[in-house]
Amino acid sequence: KGKSPRNDAAAPAPAVAEANTAPAPTGTWDGNAMTQDDMMIKDTVLVLDDDDNVIGSESKKGSHLFNAKTQRGVLHRAFSVFLFDESTGELLLQQRASTKITFPNVWTNTCCSHPLHGMSPPEVDSPQDVADGTVP
Repeated sequence: KGKSPRNDAAAPAPAVAEANTAPAPTGTWDGNAMTQDDMMIKDTVLVLDDDDNVIGSESKKGSHLFNAKTQRGVLHRAFSVFLFDESTGELLLQQRASTKITFPNVWTNTCCSHPLHGMSPPEVDSPQDVADGTVP
């Protein structure tokens, strides 16, 4: 499990673009009921301290906002997947869609996401789960 990268260089451009407005979610997802913005507000990520301890939660949207208080966003748990073709040594990359709220049009890893706060079973594995490969 990794953390979102932190860089003490000059603050990057804002990661969150203006969101589309849409009707409030209905409670049952049908593929059209929730916008990206709705999901970015509803889903909560695990907020970390500098030692990788979970210290709270924040919406995906809030964790990716860059402002005077959180110039590099809020430190949170995230993971990345890098898919290599062993026969050619090639790495599969993706270009994020221009319609994405966070980092539109950016070329990035094969896949990435966040374990979410408040899920049952929890999306955070214990050290023992990681050591023995257990999936709770």
